Amino acid sequence: MPDLLNRVKRRAGRVLREWLPHRLHYRPIGIHDSSRELARHASSGARYWPVVPAYTSRLEVPTGFNEAVSVYESVGHGKPCFEQEMSEAFVLALAHGRLYADNWDSVAVIAADNKLVGDVSFQHTRRGWTMTAPAQNNIFEQLYFEEPVPVAGTVLSLLAGGGAAMGNYYHWLIDSVPRLHLVREAGLFAEIDYFLVYDKHCSFVRESLLALGIRPEQLIDVATHRHLRAEQLLVTSPVRGNGRHLPFWLGPFLRRAYLPASLTGARFSPRVFISRRDAAMRRLLNESAVEEVLREFNFHSYVLSDLSFAEKVHLFSGAHALIGMLGAGMTNLVFATPGTPVLELHPDAYVGPESMEICYRVGLPYHWLTGQPSAASTNHNAARHLDLWIDPDQLRAAICRLLAAVPANAKGSSIN
Repeated sequence: MPDLLNRVKRRAGRVLREWLPHRLHYRPIGIHDSSRELARHASSGARYWPVVPAYTSRLEVPTGFNEAVSVYESVGHGKPCFEQEMSEAFVLALAHGRLYADNWDSVAVIAADNKLVGDVSFQHTRRGWTMTAPAQNNIFEQLYFEEPVPVAGTVLSLLAGGGAAMGNYYHWLIDSVPRLHLVREAGLFAEIDYFLVYDKHCSFVRESLLALGIRPEQLIDVATHRHLRAEQLLVTSPVRGNGRHLPFWLGPFLRRAYLPASLTGARFSPRVFISRRDAAMRRLLNESAVEEVLREFNFHSYVLSDLSFAEKVHLFSGAHALIGMLGAGMTNLVFATPGTPVLELHPDAYVGPESMEICYRVGLPYHWLTGQPSAASTNHNAARHLDLWIDPDQLRAAICRLLAAVPANAKGSSIN
């Protein structure tokens, strides 16, 4: 019910914004295409810190996986990109900067001269997850504006849009948290008074930031700060630039940030199966039969919603072999020890490359197995919700191949 109410509010807000004129002087009057160029003008109140130089990113894909990946071009869900140009990663500070983020599909960052800063703002298309040009940001269609909430001090925006705006764990860890690395590298972390997130009450948001020394009272969110004006607004370039590749520095940053913490009292099996029986989609229709096969090989099942953020990190970092369903929980593969083999289960109508890329970046041998989906579908939104059935014999054979890749000093390990 709360989720439905929020959707109704978002829809009503969109209609209101585009039909009822109010405080139109807050609508941007133009665009700064480049943060770097903006900061070159002393009168702009903008400062620019280059952090990671531009480079060419490459991705190696396991044989046969590229052919298996599902394609839904309308939402930008396509085959893995083998090579991508990564633009310079940077941090921008705006004196008296504004930020408007009253819906999930766009964020508008506005300089003191009332112009949109294009390379740190974003706009998703309304019918998918693809990005549009800054000129297409819906703030230029907006007629109704709330008065900005003034914030004394320095605010860092961790907003990343899309799945991050809807509380998706993958997008939080991949597209939001790594912005902290860029700010630290620029030497600005100590200046931050507040961190802007989508939902400061989300448990994994609070837990993951607290582990980095960020206190709950430092969090503000879009429920109360849809439109804000900060004494100093800090924003960063998108973590993945204008593409989909994970930057080379993302994995090392997350591992440095979270792996040193010890977790006393937690004891997990080194052979891990991640169950989605608590999820609303992509569940195993024959999970009991699957778990019978898993027990033959000493795998233990875990439901991630039962675990704290620290326990998830501990579970994945201590595993010697991992099996799981395609889903946001597999983002925790970034904490696994290099060399740990991974088997991911997919509906054959919705094979995604996200975990495969994490495995490549971390150094985890990646295996996959597709199962029969609960219904036929050529529609992205329907396909991603499908449950699936996994053939026990195919699973048994896949586990044998998986365990052949387990390091010799970890073979035969058990929780007992």
